Amino acid sequence: MSESNSYAEVVTSWELVLAALERNLAEIPHAEIPLQKLQAALKEVRELSTEQAALAAKKQEASKRIQELILQGRKLSTVLRTLVREHYGNRSEKLAEFSLQPFRGRPRKTKPTVPVPE
Repeated sequence: MSESNSYAEVVTSWELVLAALERNLAEIPHAEIPLQKLQAALKEVRELSTEQAALAAKKQEASKRIQELILQGRKLSTVLRTLVREHYGNRSEKLAEFSLQPFRGRPRKTKPTVPVPE
């Protein structure tokens, strides 16, 4: 059996081997210990597969909740920034503490000085 087999193919092949060995265990008594180990491995693979599916569902729920909280947080942070700007005013340097840009006005364009002809 190659390594590229899918999970389902591997589990199915294990089930077939186990069923055949259980039917013929009287003829191959020395196969009992490896048979028990394969049964235990198959049982654990099934349990882990079930756990993996449950964790995937939980991960999807957590991702959805994170997105909801991010949307809510964005709205709340916008409200808070607006409140801070309203409280301190647009020109206050205190806004920089809240990662907001204070309005400092535009720099005035200076008129180019034209040299006076002599």
